[in-house]
Amino acid sequence: MNNADTKKIKVLAYLRKSTEDNKEGEARRQKNSIEYQREVVKEIAERNNLEIVRYFEDSKTGYKAFQREGFDKMLEFFREQKHEGVVKGIVCSEHNRLARNFGDGGFLLWYLQDGLINTIYTYDKIFTNSASDQMMLAINFAMSKHSSDETSWRTKRTWSHRAHTEGQPPNQHLAGYKYTGEKGKRFWTVDKKNAPIVKEMFERFATGEYTVSEIFDYAVSEGLTSPKSKKTYDSEKSIRGLLKKKEYTGIFMYEGEEIKGKYPPLISSELFYKVQEVLSGTAHPKTQGKNEYAYTGLVKCGVCGGNMSGTIRKGITYYRCLHRYEPCKSNKGQRPSYLRETLIDEEITELLLKIQVSDKQFNKLIPYVSDFFEDEKSKYRYEIIQLKGKLTEAQRNLDFYNKELFTIKRVPEKERDKDWLMDKEGLEGLRENAHQEKEMYERQISKAENLKDTVPTLMFNFLKGIKIVGSRFKTASPSNKRQIVDTLCANFKWNGKELSWEWKKPYHLLTNSNEKRRWLRDQDSNLEPNG
Repeated sequence: MNNADTKKIKVLAYLRKSTEDNKEGEARRQKNSIEYQREVVKEIAERNNLEIVRYFEDSKTGYKAFQREGFDKMLEFFREQKHEGVVKGIVCSEHNRLARNFGDGGFLLWYLQDGLINTIYTYDKIFTNSASDQMMLAINFAMSKHSSDETSWRTKRTWSHRAHTEGQPPNQHLAGYKYTGEKGKRFWTVDKKNAPIVKEMFERFATGEYTVSEIFDYAVSEGLTSPKSKKTYDSEKSIRGLLKKKEYTGIFMYEGEEIKGKYPPLISSELFYKVQEVLSGTAHPKTQGKNEYAYTGLVKCGVCGGNMSGTIRKGITYYRCLHRYEPCKSNKGQRPSYLRETLIDEEITELLLKIQVSDKQFNKLIPYVSDFFEDEKSKYRYEIIQLKGKLTEAQRNLDFYNKELFTIKRVPEKERDKDWLMDKEGLEGLRENAHQEKEMYERQISKAENLKDTVPTLMFNFLKGIKIVGSRFKTASPSNKRQIVDTLCANFKWNGKELSWEWKKPYHLLTNSNEKRRWLRDQDSNLEPNG
């Protein structure tokens, strides 16, 4: 009887391509590509009379256990079909495609021992569920793990050397810097195109006059590009991440340790920590100057969910979707029309003028406000405890750097060389960073303490003056309008025909309904402006 007459053995095929393969040259990439593995498993199947029932693929390293979705689904397949199942084998190009760790490898060995799997087919070896083959497979998994451990150790040692000796953040690409030099000896230099944009981003945001959304718009308009993809950034989240990068001060973290880098800083530690305060919401935004759009960041597109941004056309202020998200990004027909700022003003003014704060309502609000802000005060107390812990750590670092500087300055002048000077400058930079960090936490604690005690009072004062606020709203500055609306309302959405929002607690008690408020406008009055 030939192979054609023999019933084929049903198996699953497993393919894995990981990033570690890309680090070993073109030959390695070609050898372990998914396409290459697919051809190999087909050849193995033909040679051994196998029928591949299903393919499972992963694009992750096999070094870490329980991280691969395709591998886990393959094991789940065997568990669900149980011992009565007809699929009893796995085919793969090499055994190390299956596992380079004891966790995943242990599961495969147990399935062989238990009988859920009978055979594993590779290009040059077939492993059955016999005791000797199980032992050989276990040894091969162990050797693969050992090889991965050695590679990981060498990589970490290289990164540690780059961090501590060369003063370079290891394996990191950051907008504003570019790698210069030959492979293996590359170092950061200032990217003349992107560095000025990054610096301006920090300087603008530190004023408190710009939202992250507006900084994102600035970065995109100026052409800030990712050093890896060479493309402009496509999300506010990525820009927020850049604003949190301490590396721009010339200081970076490696394995929990602060290191003074040997590359040019783009900003000062003082500017960096001012930006962190604004990001955390503890710095007061300025009300003068640039803030010309009252509702930027408050109104969202009802179609794609993105923020609507202010613009002025022919002397009229509008808000429009920025088309960053689907479906607005690629479907012009679904994009909402522009929304005039005057329409928002008219409706908010009408609403405020109708609000009546009677003695009965005010008395009803008092216990509600007290309970509401008791919870708020508890949050502030917890935040203060956390900030004090961070302040203690910053003070400890500052004391350490002061002590180290005192010691190094006692070195006799005749023994001071280039290395001494570099160590001194590095410690001075770290001390300045710790000093700025300490001052930031002190300001945040002071602000939180004040808010904890004054927020209920501000609330009552606002309620007492609500009728005055209503009469003066239309002539208020954009920043004051924004403060009032942001206090009262939430979840503004504009879909091109309808604007909706809802009351914030506890201000919903000022009205007769807790439901969302909606209003329709004649679409002609909101058409996108020409020009």
